[in-house]
Amino acid sequence: MKLFLIAHLAAIYKGRHILRHALILACLVLPLTRILLAQDSKTSKIPEGEAKFTSEQLEQYYLVYKNPDIRYLRTLFDAYLNKAGGTEEERQLLDKWNKDYFRSKFIVLSRDRNTFGGTFITILFQDRADRVFVAWVYPEGNNQKLALRALRVSDFSDEDIKRIKVRYKKVIEDKTHAM
Repeated sequence: MKLFLIAHLAAIYKGRHILRHALILACLVLPLTRILLAQDSKTSKIPEGEAKFTSEQLEQYYLVYKNPDIRYLRTLFDAYLNKAGGTEEERQLLDKWNKDYFRSKFIVLSRDRNTFGGTFITILFQDRADRVFVAWVYPEGNNQKLALRALRVSDFSDEDIKRIKVRYKKVIEDKTHAM
């Protein structure tokens, strides 16, 4: 009887030991899982819904297309497609991307001065709206001739791009004012 009692007590102790470790593990894993899931479903930087612009706001926006650096991008893309322009460095930057991007008109999402000179221009191609690009256009030399220094994909997520397509639908579909 004593052996039975000792075996029974040992089983209870082992069961409690396993239960204690399981509870500790659950207390650690559950919060970590929730944190990781919350990080995995990050919210977008772009608000939901279509933006409503007044005609005055659109007219102000369309002025961006008169800037020489924006016009330079369109000129460079066209010259690249016709194999008739741009520097070797610019052609190498453009060679990384499918030419269908450059065949499409683009819209300007933002235009910001670079601390080191030139302008960062964030663009979305109307017919290939799967990526947002950032171009760095820089005035070089004594004559300040514009040059493309960089063209990279921005850090917008797929969700951001989906929301951009909804939010700026009117501008994206506007073939008249786009570059």
